[in-house]
Amino acid sequence: MDLQLAHDIISICNEETGGATVEDCAEQLGITGARLADVFDTFEELVRSEKLMRIAGDRYISAKQPQEITGIYKGYTPTFGFVLSQDLTEDVYIAEQNRHTAMNNDKVTVRILHSGDGRHKQEGEIVSIVERANKTLVGTFQLEKHSAFVTPDDERIREDIYVPLDKTGGARSSARVLVKITKWPEEGRKAEGEVTEVLGYDGDKDLDIKVIMARHGLPFDFPEDVKKEAERIDTTVTLEEGRRDYRDRQLITIDSEDAKDLDDAIDVVRLPNGHFRLGVYIADVSYYVRPGSAIDQEAYKRGTNVYLVDRVIPMLPTVLSNGICSLNANEDRYSMTCVMEIDEEGKVLKADIGPAVIRVKRRCNYVEIRKALLEGIVPDDLQPFMPMLHELRALSTVLKNMRLRRGAIDFDFPEYKVILDPEGVPLRLEKRERTIAEQIVEESMLIANETVACYLRDSENPSVYRIHELPEPERLEMMRTVLSSFNLPMPDTESVKPADFQKLLEMTKGTDEAAVVQTIALRSMQQARYSTTNAGHFGLASECYTHFTSP
Repeated sequence: MDLQLAHDIISICNEETGGATVEDCAEQLGITGARLADVFDTFEELVRSEKLMRIAGDRYISAKQPQEITGIYKGYTPTFGFVLSQDLTEDVYIAEQNRHTAMNNDKVTVRILHSGDGRHKQEGEIVSIVERANKTLVGTFQLEKHSAFVTPDDERIREDIYVPLDKTGGARSSARVLVKITKWPEEGRKAEGEVTEVLGYDGDKDLDIKVIMARHGLPFDFPEDVKKEAERIDTTVTLEEGRRDYRDRQLITIDSEDAKDLDDAIDVVRLPNGHFRLGVYIADVSYYVRPGSAIDQEAYKRGTNVYLVDRVIPMLPTVLSNGICSLNANEDRYSMTCVMEIDEEGKVLKADIGPAVIRVKRRCNYVEIRKALLEGIVPDDLQPFMPMLHELRALSTVLKNMRLRRGAIDFDFPEYKVILDPEGVPLRLEKRERTIAEQIVEESMLIANETVACYLRDSENPSVYRIHELPEPERLEMMRTVLSSFNLPMPDTESVKPADFQKLLEMTKGTDEAAVVQTIALRSMQQARYSTTNAGHFGLASECYTHFTSP
């Protein structure tokens, strides 16, 4: 091997240049003709001697010292796994004997042992654990004479967890449990843990749901300090100075039949000038959840309610979520309100936004509202509210037409609900129709969210906006490629508007292509997100939007 040529090649294939191909080296060294064979031979020898390491495609980087890469370990079978790293395009193969104490999903440092053209492009050995991933595990408990073990459900974690007999949490053999790791595994020694939750036994009614909750770290209960703080909450509602008194208004809530937390109420009145006065009333959670309190810190940790097939895991204690912060009928409640005057074109002419005391007059559900408006089936106690419901229906049509005129996208993906038997066993899926009842609520919430967002923006109050940015050109090109076979007009990449997407949806509505077009259109867009900087909402064709109606 030409040592000078080898030195030159190694110098070119350095980290600063991001590596190089054999062709790059020949070009930079000015080598052509018959001498190219020497370049290729030297390059191959440097690879075999592991002085060059393959990083992507035909690019190599000099590896004078064994290279160490940080990544995530993924166990696949009892004999091997891989380390995935953003620094490499090829995953690093890890033989079982080179895994050491790494567990599935651990963040690790791996030393590259081999780089070449064999079955595995790169093989390595885990040399250190950067961060452990599995602080808790779900598994099956087994009690023996002098010890106890938990076998993880995750087959990619192959070692049992040793549990001292005084840390079993009262579990019996065959129990499904949540175990907390207290000592990480070492060479020749299993991980050690303690049972923190006995989830149940085979045949228990809600075992599967509890297992899902445990796997995803969803809480089963509130901490004691949160419970005690919730018990001390004063649930007396009085008309304080600065609050509007809207208790005489004909407010209703419209939710699903099984909803337990009622967040929003609405009412509408037709004004003498023909305009609509729409009120949207949201539970004033901030009155009860004070910054820095135990409830506030726990809510921050949870972030949101979690909706499972048979239950809701609330962000707030039940005394709040289903009690004083739920807009139950015939009970006084503190509320944040947005009362708007809206003209016949759907434009908000003025709005009054602020705290109030309200009293919902009737709880309604989607099914009965649909039947009342479309089929004329009206329960006696709903009859007094029918004039307002007809006005709400008229207003929702006005608001929807306004949004469509400005180009908002109206996706109509089907939603399904899982129907369970009394034992919690799934029976069937029921399609949830999007009817006039859902439209009334949806349009009311959308216009309230826009109105409050514009108020916060114009008053220069700090706020969190719900933004939906322009689609990325690469995704639009993907959409163009997929839909080219449908002979449909494609939006211009440089000046795309939400109306372009809505036009596609309208052209294919009711056709065999509708589902494909909707899916591709949705995937071509960016995900909506929260931001303290207002960037508008592309899908709604709205210049300003927030989630006021999500207390």
